[in-house]
Amino acid sequence: MSTLTTSTSPDTASGRMAAWLEIQAEKARIHAREAALLHDAFAEALDEREKRTGAEDMRDIPVRSLVAEFSAAGRISSRTMESAMWNGYALVAKFPVTFQALESAQISPTHARIITDAGAQISDQTDRFAYEIAAVDYASGESPNRVRSVARMLAAKHGGVTAAEQRKNGHDARRVWVDDFDDGQAELHIMTSSVLAHAALDRASRLARLARDPNSSEIRACLGEAEKEPITWEDESLIPEDLVHDADDGVSAPHDDPRTMDQARADVMMDLLLAATAETVAAAGAEAIRGHIQVTIPAAALAGASDAPADLPGCGPVDADLIREIASVAPGWDRLYLDGCSGIVMATDRYRPTAEMRRYLRARDGRCRFPGCAGSVRRCDLDHTREHSRGGPTSCGNLSHLCRRHHSLKHPDVDAKYRWAARQLSGGRIEWTSPHGDVFIDHPQTHVQFS
Repeated sequence: MSTLTTSTSPDTASGRMAAWLEIQAEKARIHAREAALLHDAFAEALDEREKRTGAEDMRDIPVRSLVAEFSAAGRISSRTMESAMWNGYALVAKFPVTFQALESAQISPTHARIITDAGAQISDQTDRFAYEIAAVDYASGESPNRVRSVARMLAAKHGGVTAAEQRKNGHDARRVWVDDFDDGQAELHIMTSSVLAHAALDRASRLARLARDPNSSEIRACLGEAEKEPITWEDESLIPEDLVHDADDGVSAPHDDPRTMDQARADVMMDLLLAATAETVAAAGAEAIRGHIQVTIPAAALAGASDAPADLPGCGPVDADLIREIASVAPGWDRLYLDGCSGIVMATDRYRPTAEMRRYLRARDGRCRFPGCAGSVRRCDLDHTREHSRGGPTSCGNLSHLCRRHHSLKHPDVDAKYRWAARQLSGGRIEWTSPHGDVFIDHPQTHVQFS
């Protein structure tokens, strides 16, 4: 969760930002007005539909006519208009708390859509209201990309559809398809389990690093003896200087390989699908590279005493049967103790000074700790909040994960007019101060608990 305090002088950068924030608030209010208008129009058409008798096509005429009228006037497709009407109707009729939060600009239209999409599975009005209260409270202080997975977990907690039922429905819908583009490119889509998809992406990233830099010491460590605990990228150092940059920075690879990580990852995936056999992959030593994912598993579910779902960070709930299957083949465990009220991770039961601190901080942070960023912790540097060279201790109260993009903003070498400052408060909160003096508070990730 992030909060902001800012000045409002119109002649300062903060004043301009305040004006921009007011525009965003006005967008939210306008979106709420639009939803209310579409709800009223659509509700009348639906009521008229219910009064009609005869064939289904004829009963649908009031709805079709309304959609056609709006789509023609707005010069948009009928399908887009019908979708907008359904969304506005659902928001006002079924999610009044979310609608009021949008109307008061407490949340953005994107927040509202995420909350209603995740809560659509909840049929009971009382349960849906409880879900809304929790989801809106969280969303009011976080960016949409952080809200999505928490909203899904909250919907699983309050909803009537179990995670196991969702998994089965999703599993039955698995498929592969291609979307073609005019430039000769195409997108290959694979609809599959979130757990498998995230693990496959992580494995492709590791193979891409191997392809770009076969002599990397980090790669060789990952290709070590099978019985040893795998060394993951974030375990090498607090701020690994030679770690290959993420895909979005466009930095060329070492050894004159011109590909970015995105390009290398795409090449690896296509090679695995089209060319590589089990024998050739093994010959390359890639059999020792495994996709890594982090799943937070309730102890009761692990023991079989509960069917409460686990949490796949950044994605949402995973049903109990699947997590028990994953747990049965896991090479190691990190038990996390959660605060009973907030759900924040407080400790682990392993005690190995440096490695244990990293495990704890990965669990506490879960993603980049810059306000609003949801970058995966596995692609972040573990950074001293107060520089070690200036006396900052190597302790959990002075360490946090930052992605490269945001880590660079607080580097001492950055010009003061662009440099951000950070300091850790109690409870793992981090106070960020912008170059113009605006203050943001970023909170550790929340783990939704089931009872």
